[in-house]
Amino acid sequence: MANIRRAGPSDFIEVARLDREAWTESRHATFIPDGEHAWRLWVEHAIVFVVEEDADLVGAALAFPTQAASYCLHKIFVERSRRGQGLGGDLMGAALRELESLGVPCFLTVDPVNEAAISLYENWGFSERTFVKGYYRPEEDRLVMTKPAPGA
Repeated sequence: MANIRRAGPSDFIEVARLDREAWTESRHATFIPDGEHAWRLWVEHAIVFVVEEDADLVGAALAFPTQAASYCLHKIFVERSRRGQGLGGDLMGAALRELESLGVPCFLTVDPVNEAAISLYENWGFSERTFVKGYYRPEEDRLVMTKPAPGA
């Protein structure tokens, strides 16, 4: 049975391992994902949820604050063998409920060719789209999608 909970400092090594594995499936997988040092800070200073099954961490979601008084929903990933069970949606729901309780808007970025993800994010209430050429690197364009604060 899956259990969603806030990540704690002792989780950062395992979350970083899951992140590295998930990153290998990116179109830009030649670049190194965020490492243990970033996850160590995020589990204490951002919103990080993890999903556990049988005491094993099998997925995570991360949202961090920005200077623009909003949050960036930066990552959601689930171990490959556990996909298709709704765990990613459970993580997304936990992160969005937390952000809604804070009353803040949020945004995310997505590969503009990933129509399945774009459709999914629209179903979660991300409505505005802005195309940004070279968002991360010259060859890595992104679509920025935003979700307004509750009641906005």
